[in-house]
Amino acid sequence: MKNIYFVQANNVYGNERRSVYIPYASGCIAAYAFDNEKIKESCRLGGFIYTHEPVAQALDSLCDPFIVAFSCSVWNYEYNKVLAKAVKEKYPDCTVTFGGHNVLRDFETFEECPAVDYLIYREGEEAFRELVLCLLEGKTPEAVANIAYKKDGGYIKTAEKSFCLSEYPSPYLTGIFDGIADGKTNFSAILETNRGCPFKCSFCDWGTLGSRVRLFPMERIKAEIDWIAAHSFEYVYCADGNFGLFDRDEEIAEYIIETKKKTGYPKNFRVCFTKNRTDFVKKICTRFNKYGLDKAQTLSFQSLSPVVLENIGRQNISLEHFRELMNEYSKCGISTSSELILGLAGETKESFAKGICDLLEYGQHKAIQVYTCDLLPNSEMGEPEYIRKHGIETVKAPFMQAHCSALEKHEVQEYNTAVIKTNTLSTADWIESVAFACLVQAFHNIGFFRTVSLYLRNELNISYYDIYSFIADFSAQNRNSACGSVWALISGFAHGMSQGKNGWAVACEGLGDICWQFDEIYFMKTLEKADSIFDELENIICKKYGSTAELRAAFAYQRAILKRPLNGGRIEIESDYDFYSYCKRIYNGEYAPLESKKTVIAVTDSNPCDSLFSYACSVVWYGRNQAAALYSSDCYSPERM
Repeated sequence: MKNIYFVQANNVYGNERRSVYIPYASGCIAAYAFDNEKIKESCRLGGFIYTHEPVAQALDSLCDPFIVAFSCSVWNYEYNKVLAKAVKEKYPDCTVTFGGHNVLRDFETFEECPAVDYLIYREGEEAFRELVLCLLEGKTPEAVANIAYKKDGGYIKTAEKSFCLSEYPSPYLTGIFDGIADGKTNFSAILETNRGCPFKCSFCDWGTLGSRVRLFPMERIKAEIDWIAAHSFEYVYCADGNFGLFDRDEEIAEYIIETKKKTGYPKNFRVCFTKNRTDFVKKICTRFNKYGLDKAQTLSFQSLSPVVLENIGRQNISLEHFRELMNEYSKCGISTSSELILGLAGETKESFAKGICDLLEYGQHKAIQVYTCDLLPNSEMGEPEYIRKHGIETVKAPFMQAHCSALEKHEVQEYNTAVIKTNTLSTADWIESVAFACLVQAFHNIGFFRTVSLYLRNELNISYYDIYSFIADFSAQNRNSACGSVWALISGFAHGMSQGKNGWAVACEGLGDICWQFDEIYFMKTLEKADSIFDELENIICKKYGSTAELRAAFAYQRAILKRPLNGGRIEIESDYDFYSYCKRIYNGEYAPLESKKTVIAVTDSNPCDSLFSYACSVVWYGRNQAAALYSSDCYSPERM
């Protein structure tokens, strides 16, 4: 029997309770290959390498390999090249294949890693199985679609072909994962209910595949959910590009809910919702929220600039409709999150800053995620012509996954290709945009300054753009101030990334041994200096906009509702103004002027954090989309009793 091994090295998340995604992509390839009788008779599944284990250790786990198949992504590509070289040196007759998102369309991967024998493009199941059959039969593989190989000192690329199967065997149900899902590893699951994407965003490589969306059989999907629950997988990531696009997704959602009610698993189900069926998605999201399955409903934009949207081939929902949705979700108690990408073609420093503040203007007060634009090798944006047209410049930045251990140094450093300059955005502007985005996320979304900001916007009619531009300018121009020191720290991280010295996630003193995103660090370092920063902000804001009793009360209320480490027990927050109802009405889109009314909110902090690190984990990491940094009342009284 010939041994076939699969390598899909994923990151390990967390510090104490460590978890890793099951190697789903490799599992799909394996399941389809071993569904063939000839392969099943001639070969055996040697096993999976699914973390960045030491290369020597990974090599020792192989026993006379016939094929070692690598799944290549941004977080494992360099590791794969090193391990492939070691495999070839020890087992020169072993066939090495590379497939996945990070395999380039041309032959560059062969040049980067001479140990690779075959490149597999597109989805991979059919090509890999046909290639294995050719190798078993000693045939040349020119008839196998979607591969490249070496021949006579050169390279051959076969014809491209779109496959539209929806009857792939499941790696869960066929026993492919039985050897690793033994309870020894804390796995998170990947679930596919369909495959493909109807959209063609230039920054993504899904649309370039050109294959229609195929629905997987409902019987299979439900059986996989049962398998996941039976194996006590707590977290499931749905790999669908647009969950909610099809009517049947409601049935899938209900089955997940019923499974959790019966078994307790999965505990969380994360999805990427479709953008064009908002009412239908709201219905599903409401159900998920009721049973604690989804942390937040995602309403993404990527950019709010019409120029950028045209350049990336994307259309968004209208901002007015977005406002309506935000109000509805808030009234239902459903958290939401919106995403933006920094560095897209046509974006400027001003358009990006106004875009993030426009999301605030239209009601997204609690969760905005900003990502750097990564140049994916098989996307339209990665094409040389697109790069030249938009003046795109990139940096090879060290890839460190947020919330993974910073002490667990991988033997091989991974990198991502981040866009740091375009025709309309200089590198200096990119750095300032990073710092501005982090300031808004820390101050407004996570909540350090949100109450005061709401008051300034709604009572004094100052735009969010003007509010946060003023704070940003002060911070940038006064680096020795408390505000300025945090701005300087984050600007330094951004500058380091622009030079390839660090990635988008870094370790930071006082925040344990895991990596954090820049915006998370911005909030935590602001929290460390909270009183000094509040003093500075109150001074400059009152000086600029006028010191009134209401404004000073807003600052006092903001200080009081900010959850801090080491606090706990029963907390009472008093004010001469009803900020509690005032903010709640704004979130629900039902603005009414601030009332002068003595109020008390009482809070029982049943989950106090005993350190800055535990606070960072429970409040900023786990609880971010639920506004965990701000106390919410379990007892509200408009008058002192």
